[in-house]
Amino acid sequence: MGATAQAYLDQPADERFETRIPTVLKRHAEAVARAKGESLSEYVLEVLAEQVATDIARTQEIHLTPPEQAELLRILAAPAVTTPALARAMADAEALWGRGEDAGTSHGTSP
Repeated sequence: MGATAQAYLDQPADERFETRIPTVLKRHAEAVARAKGESLSEYVLEVLAEQVATDIARTQEIHLTPPEQAELLRILAAPAVTTPALARAMADAEALWGRGEDAGTSHGTSP
């Protein structure tokens, strides 16, 4: 089982889900679960978690046309706008941790 599917199963089971299924499907699912040493509920949750983990990635993808891709790259490459809130945050960070000349190391730790 993939890590994403396992992450679903590691969550508390705080919702109920009831559905009607064909008798033969239930019998076959029970047979598979029994062969794997699992309860029907454990098996169904495992299969559901795997399928959702696969499908969620596909359904959440963003598809951009070539002109949209070019516009996104232009926006990402443009310099950041320094808003008053960002300027204050940068000043606060500098006061706390210094100028941060070497962005490749973390403050307070050795490289």
